[in-house]
Amino acid sequence: MTNGKRPFLRPLFFLLLFATIFLASCGVQPQNQNWPGLTTDGDIIYASYGPGFFAFDAAEQRLLWQYRAENAQLFFYAPPSVVEGTLIIGDYSAAGGMLSPQSITSIYGIEIVDNQALNERWIRPDLARDRIVGQPLQVGDLVYVPSADNTLFALDVNTGEEIWRFDAEFSIWAQPVYHEGLLYITSLDRNIYVLAAETGDVQWSQEMSGAISAQPVLNLDDGLIYVASFDRLLHALDINDGTEIWSASANDWIWSAPAYDPETNALYYGDAAGNVFAVAADTGAEIWTTAVHEMKVVEGVIQDPPLEIKGAIQASPVYHEDILYIASEGNPESEEGVLVALDRATGAELWQQTVTAAPLFSTPVIAGDAIVVGVTSETAVLIAHDLTDGSQLWAYAPPEE
Repeated sequence: MTNGKRPFLRPLFFLLLFATIFLASCGVQPQNQNWPGLTTDGDIIYASYGPGFFAFDAAEQRLLWQYRAENAQLFFYAPPSVVEGTLIIGDYSAAGGMLSPQSITSIYGIEIVDNQALNERWIRPDLARDRIVGQPLQVGDLVYVPSADNTLFALDVNTGEEIWRFDAEFSIWAQPVYHEGLLYITSLDRNIYVLAAETGDVQWSQEMSGAISAQPVLNLDDGLIYVASFDRLLHALDINDGTEIWSASANDWIWSAPAYDPETNALYYGDAAGNVFAVAADTGAEIWTTAVHEMKVVEGVIQDPPLEIKGAIQASPVYHEDILYIASEGNPESEEGVLVALDRATGAELWQQTVTAAPLFSTPVIAGDAIVVGVTSETAVLIAHDLTDGSQLWAYAPPEE
C-alpha cells in the first residue's frame, strides 16, 4: 500500500456534504442539509439530525428527550450508539472561528437518565481532526469511534480517555464490527483491516479494487466476511486471513452493507443504479435480481405508466419476515424518495410508497409494526409506514429549541 493510492470518489455524491461545509465556513447555517442517522432497540428510535439528536418512543409516538448543540452550525450525521443507558456520538464538526482555521470535531459520552434526561459525562474535542460519519461501537468498557480523518479511536466509555488509535490511509466511514476480541474495519483506502480490540494491533488486512464505505458483515457459520465496494462487487473473504472466496457483481457502486439472512442463507444488497440483488451467502450464486426503476406516484399524481427513475440505493436493505424493504433516492427531479417492499424469495414488488418529504439516503429501522425512514425536511424527520401495506402511520419532527 502506498500513500499515493486513493479511491476515486464520485463528485456528485458529495455535493450535499460540500454544500454543508461551504455554508458552515461562511458562517451561514445550512438549514436541514443533512439526512438523519437512525438506530433503534425495537421500541425507541434514536436519531441524529441537524444540530442535535433525540430519542422517540415509536409505540407512544412521543419525544423522550432531545439534545441540541449550542453552536447552530454544528451537525450530526452518525447514528448514536446506545448501550445500557450510555450514548456515544461524534459530530460533523464546526468551524473553529476567526482565530482557528481548522474545524473542530467532538466526541460525546452521555448518560441517559431514566429515558427522560441526559447527563454529559465527557466531551472530547481534541481527538478527531475531521468529521465523524460512522456510528461508534460500544463493547464492554471501550467504544470504537471511526473518523473521516483516517483514524479509529478506542476510548474508555466512562471517561473518554484514549486507549489507542489506528490510522488508515483514508477516511473510515463505517461502524466497526466486533467478534471474539477482533475488530473488522473498512476504509475508503480500499482496505479491510482486522485489529486486536484491546490493543489496535493489525492481525491482517486485505486490499480491494475499490473504496469501501460500507460496514463489513460477518457470516460465522460459513467463516466468511462480506465487503461491499465501489468496484461494483460484493466480496466474500475468508474470516481468518482475508482470502477472497467469491465475489458477486452489481451494475454500479455499492455504498452500503448487505443484509445477511442466516435463516434463508441469502445476502441482499443494492447499488447506486437502483438495482437490488439476492445471492446465496455461501457461494455468491444469484437468487434473483430486480430494480427500483419506476415510481408510481410523483408529486401526488398517479403515473400511468409509472415514471422511469434512476435514483440511487445508498441505504442498506432491511428485512422482516418475508419482506425486504428498500429505501431509494427515488426521483432526483422532484426530490421525492421511494420506499419499496419486495418478496424476499422472488424479488417481486409487493408495494411502494412515495416519500414526499425528501429523498431517502439513511437505512430505515423497524420499530413495532412500522418501518421508519429518516428524511431531510422541515416538516418531518421520521416517517413511519405500515410493514404490510406501506401506508403512512405517522410522521414526526422534533421541536426547535
